[in-house]
Amino acid sequence: MLRMHQNAFFFRLISMDKVKPPKSLQNLRNNIISGIILEEYRRAKLYFFFFITTLFASVAGVAFSLKYLAESFYQSGFYEYISLMFSGDNVVFSYWKELSLSLVDSIPILGVIVFLSTLGILVWSGANALSNTRRFLLQTN
Repeated sequence: MLRMHQNAFFFRLISMDKVKPPKSLQNLRNNIISGIILEEYRRAKLYFFFFITTLFASVAGVAFSLKYLAESFYQSGFYEYISLMFSGDNVVFSYWKELSLSLVDSIPILGVIVFLSTLGILVWSGANALSNTRRFLLQTN
């Protein structure tokens, strides 16, 4: 029975009675399974190379952001406030609120955010690269 769907420009087969079964079901099954295996291999290879590239880029990003973070810590005077806190003077204890506010104010927020972001991307891409390496190596054997 042929019926036209409201959104179709051609007729669709509604009843499967007139469809001939395939000649070899075993061959069809093997073709489907081999197609699935090839698609899994292709996807594992694609993810593997994508995450390896991301891993190398994030290692470079962590190195540059760590350099930027160290420079911004030196420029902001954060180390001077830290050394003043651990100097052992009694003056530090009397002005601890002002010193802690100055310490928080001198933290380079942008450098910390960039460093933690690139470090998070490094961990994420490293975990995914290891996972896809395992899949890629298991698919080739």
